[in-house]
Amino acid sequence: MRIILRKLNFATNVSFARLNTARHFSNGPQKESEKDKEPEKMEDTKKNIVIEKFGAITTLNIDRQSTRNSLSEATLREMTEAIDAFDKDDEAKVLVFNGEGGSFCSGFDIDEMGEKSYNTMKDAASRLLRRPLCDKPTIAAVSGFAVAEGFELALACDLRIVEDTAVLGCLGRRFGVPQSLFGARRLTSLIGLSRALDLLMTGRLISGVDAHQFGLACKLTSTGTALGESVKLAKSLGKFPQNALIMDKLAAVNSQLNPNSEESMRDEAVMTSLLGNAIQDINEGVKKFQGGIGKHGKFYKLTEMPLKDWELEETIEEVTVNIEPGQNKDRK
Repeated sequence: MRIILRKLNFATNVSFARLNTARHFSNGPQKESEKDKEPEKMEDTKKNIVIEKFGAITTLNIDRQSTRNSLSEATLREMTEAIDAFDKDDEAKVLVFNGEGGSFCSGFDIDEMGEKSYNTMKDAASRLLRRPLCDKPTIAAVSGFAVAEGFELALACDLRIVEDTAVLGCLGRRFGVPQSLFGARRLTSLIGLSRALDLLMTGRLISGVDAHQFGLACKLTSTGTALGESVKLAKSLGKFPQNALIMDKLAAVNSQLNPNSEESMRDEAVMTSLLGNAIQDINEGVKKFQGGIGKHGKFYKLTEMPLKDWELEETIEEVTVNIEPGQNKDRK
């Protein structure tokens, strides 16, 4: 990730301090006040995430590369702490979500969900249920896999910069896991009911190119550049007066995601009541995943069908062909 950011500043293998020094000598003397305004990079490494600050820009990098940055309970709680800290930081203006190692996020850690239950994971992710996720601007730098709750995390952000080779979708459909972070509502508000139902009901995956055509991505970029482009966008947003920007953002988001009506609240209550039956499906889905069924994004052979007796029988058909004398001559 650091390499990408350095490429963004058109330099490689140099720190931001060295870059500032180079600018100082190339542009001649600068005032002391201008030097003090140069942003300094700060880094805070937790167990599962890495927080980096570049002046007014904060990046939250999920770092569980062995599981394609899946969300464990500990990861979700670290993310909550980091987002809350960003909200309270008066100097922080834009938050960028990123996944280390080439994948954005593969959703809840299914093995851990089997051990600790779905409700435990959802409770740990409660901070991500806010609509909007933050009052301040948020950007998702989507590369590699952004599936299941990882797809929902990208949808929860205000803007998405998506690489053309990225893979997005509701892979939880394979194992009976519903949209846990208001993904259905967010997806529908972004791309419309028809396309949203297609992705939600079939669970099919789409590419970054498809996501851009659907309107999910504000920008399509090449492989390995999502983070750099997201930081560039964050810098441009940070230059504007923030009060008006946040007001307009909240007005737009609330008009789509927070309809204040008795009917809307009743519908959400009905969906919550269905969760009890869904838990049983989830538990069975976890066992299938651990047994290898449906892994690697596969949708076929999701159920084990016992073969009938006649399907197990081995049959040999003998075919006898009688050729009469002179028959081949007649065919010439």
